[in-house]
Amino acid sequence: MVAVFNWREYLTNATATATPTNLNLGSTIAANLAPSTYPITAGTYSYEKWVKAVYTGSFTRIDNIQYWKSAGTYVTGEIINWTGQQTAYAVPTSSASGYATAAVPTSDPGTANVSINATLSGSITSSTEGSNCSDFVILQATITTAASAGATNTKTFTLQYDEV
Repeated sequence: MVAVFNWREYLTNATATATPTNLNLGSTIAANLAPSTYPITAGTYSYEKWVKAVYTGSFTRIDNIQYWKSAGTYVTGEIINWTGQQTAYAVPTSSASGYATAAVPTSDPGTANVSINATLSGSITSSTEGSNCSDFVILQATITTAASAGATNTKTFTLQYDEV
């Protein structure tokens, strides 16, 4: 049995989705955006990214989903906030997020920090569309006026889960 993991990004409404190859943050709502084309102006926020972890393939259970920043350093004036426990969709904003309000962990949290069916102890037991995903993970970058002009460095975010 092997589960197949992909991200599903929710764009301008709950049914407009994409399967992104990156989760770049920028000044527009788009999957696979180029940050150089959609830069975040100092003193503003990126648009939120609303994504779910989606599992297909053959498996018995997925649980204990953990998310953290595993590589890359923040530059002066750069902050990336998140939540991994949002069940209902809202249109992404480029104002301060009411959802992504905590700093992304910078090490393996050791226990689930992304919810499934509104609980951190939830599990996914079916690869059937609609019941094969985590709750929303929402990300937003804040670029303060202390940030230097130019691109920030690449960061790696890790999503880990237990599969039975």
